[in-house]
Amino acid sequence: MSRRSGRGFINTQEVLEKLSLGRAGAVQVMRSAKIGSPQYRTAIHLSEAIDDMVEKLTGDRTYFHDKPASTAPREDPLRR
Repeated sequence: MSRRSGRGFINTQEVLEKLSLGRAGAVQVMRSAKIGSPQYRTAIHLSEAIDDMVEKLTGDRTYFHDKPASTAPREDPLRR
């Protein structure tokens, strides 16, 4: 009797946690490496590949991107 393999089920939350670490590493390399260097270009490709996977899992390519601040900007007292 054959058993069905565990394939076909993806634990999305677990995968997103792991992809988050990988993307954070790629961003760290992009911040440190010289722009245009092989390391910089590879980090860009890696972050794009992770964004592609995240889009397939969540439908939101910008899932890991920084979001704008949720609080309104402070009002300038001189502009009253």
